[in-house]
Amino acid sequence: MVRRIAVVGAGWSGLAAAVQATAAGHQVHLFEMARHCGGRARSVEGAAGVLDNGQHILIGAYVRTLALMRQVGADPARLFERQPLTITGPDGRGLTLARGSPPLAF
Repeated sequence: MVRRIAVVGAGWSGLAAAVQATAAGHQVHLFEMARHCGGRARSVEGAAGVLDNGQHILIGAYVRTLALMRQVGADPARLFERQPLTITGPDGRGLTLARGSPPLAF
């Protein structure tokens, strides 16, 4: 039975719900109050240029996020810029993991 489904909010959760409902054969209406989809995971333009504001939400290790990207035709290997984890303080000191398998990098 095809249902008409309303999804309120076009952040990653709302978009994922809309994709799954559409894949299940339902008619989906997606509502978003902002000018762009993505919620907190979006690009923000400012005086310094374009800032990617999604890195804190779209971590490349999230298996379901990667699967959803592939389901809608996005290639995570092409879209993500993989870098080692780096945590530093204002003085520049901190931790930088080596490239490679995370358990071995520690």
